Amino acid sequence: MVREKDRLVNIREIIRTLIILSVIGFAMIFFRVVNQGSIRFAFLVWNLFLAWIPFSLSLMINYINRDKKYGIRKYIYLSALGFLWLIFYPNAPYVVTDIIHLSNYNYYGGYNFNSSFIIWYDFILVMLFVFISYILGHISLFIIHKIIEKKYNSVLGWIFVSIVSILSGFAIYLGRFLRLNSWEIITNPISLLGEILADLNIPTLKFTVMFGAFIFSIYILIYNLSFLKKE
Repeated sequence: MVREKDRLVNIREIIRTLIILSVIGFAMIFFRVVNQGSIRFAFLVWNLFLAWIPFSLSLMINYINRDKKYGIRKYIYLSALGFLWLIFYPNAPYVVTDIIHLSNYNYYGGYNFNSSFIIWYDFILVMLFVFISYILGHISLFIIHKIIEKKYNSVLGWIFVSIVSILSGFAIYLGRFLRLNSWEIITNPISLLGEILADLNIPTLKFTVMFGAFIFSIYILIYNLSFLKKE
């Protein structure tokens, strides 16, 4: 079993790496703005910020959960942070859909690939933000998964991951097609519920299941790969 001290060291290393990658992403955005005079991909900064929120919340939940003291205050803190984590988590896998912003480029024409620097620069830029955001989401889900697994059992832990994956698939649909935001569940819940109920249909269900299955599958893949280091 990994010692608590070693676990904390690993978390610090992960956070440091993710911060470095985020800074590199911001620098690439800045370079593009200066070089191209365009803020076309500046929205990625905001989307990455939203992906950091569930990651940060999961660290807070883990910290509070490690406290051996039990009481109503701890329960309230965990419940509030858990709710916030659940509504913000979908912002991490949502960034995968930002790949569509690369669809206007002509990467291949005739028998040769387009060698335009900015086209491939933008490709790397978007994929970097997608990668960072997805890893932030995966780690945050992993942390909550392990808390539930330790408190209850493995079966309930995986049921939780499955439910979160499906809910996230639906949330991605709401964000991409209805342009709804996570915080609207707090700021405008009645209107949000009305829009959701009005848009429940078969295409919505198909998208939800498709993206939910994608999130769940990738989670299992990375989850299993993480154990290679222990072999």
